[in-house]
Amino acid sequence: MDYDSTIHDMDGVMERSLEGVLGYSGEELYRIWVYDVHRALIHTRYLERHDDAMFHCRLLFDQLRLPFDQKAAEEICAKFDEAKTKAQEDPIYYPDAIPALDSLREMGLNICLSTGFGAEAKAKTLERRTGKRYFTETFSETRLGVWKTEPEYYRKALSILGAKTSETVSVGDTPLSDIRPAKLVGIWTIWVNRNMEEKPSSPDQQPDYETRNLREAARIIKGID
Repeated sequence: MDYDSTIHDMDGVMERSLEGVLGYSGEELYRIWVYDVHRALIHTRYLERHDDAMFHCRLLFDQLRLPFDQKAAEEICAKFDEAKTKAQEDPIYYPDAIPALDSLREMGLNICLSTGFGAEAKAKTLERRTGKRYFTETFSETRLGVWKTEPEYYRKALSILGAKTSETVSVGDTPLSDIRPAKLVGIWTIWVNRNMEEKPSSPDQQPDYETRNLREAARIIKGID
């Protein structure tokens, strides 16, 4: 299961943090960053710059048709660094997240956290907040040594778990990292589409199931044979 924008409300944190920057609302500026820069450009052309916030900023200014402003870019980078720290140390969980995790736990399923960075710290914060240990394993790009957008990320996770693809489900909000690579490996996929995005046109990014929240995802998992 993914973390940011799936369990933790990263979108809300960043929208509030970016409010007024470059004269944009936080919601609009973060939308451009995520969809027009990170997903449309970084994931498709510049994957090696995936964690380069300053490079994201340069692309952002291009998208906004504004001259590059180093000071403003540094401010934006600082806000993202703060948000990453908050995701690990002081997260805001979606209202449906904990009840869904409780449901999956009660089913006796092994729940694993699969994210880009800070997986272990995020899992420990959740455990500290709730007094419950939800994740049997935590996977990150650092631990597995491969980008989450690559099928090898999921192959390595399956190998560590000794799990079968037919008995594994990937749950997350991002088609390019939570759906496509998992699907290529043969894992069931559930897209948590909280923002009612259009379904991806590429067949390999289309999920087996689509939901609006994690409680719905838990019900779907319960019904998978």
